Amino acid sequence: MGEWIQENKGKFIGIIAGVVVLAIAIASVCAMAAKGMFVKKGNPSEKPAQSVGNSVDNETPTEDNSADLPSDPSETESQVESSDATNVTPSTVAPTSAPTTEKETPSGTPSTTKAEPSTTPVPTGVKSFTDGNKKVYYPAALEAVNKQYPVVVWANGTGCATSTYDGLLNKIAEGGYIVVADSSVMTADGTAQINSIDYIIGKNGDSNSVFYGKVDSARIGATGHSQGGRSSVNAAQADSRIKCIVSIAGASSADEANGLKAPALFLTGTADMVVVSSQWCKPSYDAVKGRAVYASLKGGVHTTCMTNPEKVSGYVVSWFDAYLKNDSTAQAKFQNGGALSKDSAWQDFASKN
Repeated sequence: MGEWIQENKGKFIGIIAGVVVLAIAIASVCAMAAKGMFVKKGNPSEKPAQSVGNSVDNETPTEDNSADLPSDPSETESQVESSDATNVTPSTVAPTSAPTTEKETPSGTPSTTKAEPSTTPVPTGVKSFTDGNKKVYYPAALEAVNKQYPVVVWANGTGCATSTYDGLLNKIAEGGYIVVADSSVMTADGTAQINSIDYIIGKNGDSNSVFYGKVDSARIGATGHSQGGRSSVNAAQADSRIKCIVSIAGASSADEANGLKAPALFLTGTADMVVVSSQWCKPSYDAVKGRAVYASLKGGVHTTCMTNPEKVSGYVVSWFDAYLKNDSTAQAKFQNGGALSKDSAWQDFASKN
């Protein structure tokens, strides 16, 4: 190679010079492009559109269900990411408009055009956290929007931890509700649910809470399982803030339900051998003088709402939609001839008032 260079010294110098000139030319073109010097002749002020907005990661709901006194707590896995939000100040993220820009039309007359608004995606899914004796589930969107959410207070069955109902409570929260569950496992008198109402209303006025200004205290419902269903019946009669209830395999008596005025949905199962419907649920429904609906899930056992929450969650959410959101479509599901009365998975449907 060295000998060739010596013999062709002139050619070699010419090649090197050419490479240097080409490199300089490429660098100049790149610099000019970066400065926006290459534009269409007819529209000298036109610039490439820029994307705006931020992205928000979605929450992935998880469940951790097990049976009432479960034999295999690992049957279903948790699908809700838990986060401690007790001291989080809620933020409101609203779309903002980008500034208007002027660009010259081909005729030379300035025209004003509005750029695309900046938007921040609203998070989806459900979040939950434990605060003392309360576990709270809520739509992740609550942290990003400026609105109030209705509330559902939950009561556990005898000896059952709140976590065994995660699947059902997540579904209710997904429906657009703040769900407050007390950890008590002896709930019959309704005081735990009333205390949960006081708790969440307190958070509504706490500027350090994620629920600050986000609680609709005029739209509160109650639901529970077994002894928790009985709790819902008693709580609603003791506290007028409760506008409707759902009793799931509830162990209330006819005497307890006799004075119930809030619309009540009684759900049971044909194979429930713990709280037999003919002794508890149906007599409670019969005793109610106001609006009430009753239905029995074919093959449903006492723990179905834990192990297969999807079998009951749809109608639970629809009942709250009907009487907390005044949703006429949801109300129609519970009328004679409505969706529940025609659902082949259910039997013994009854509706009154």
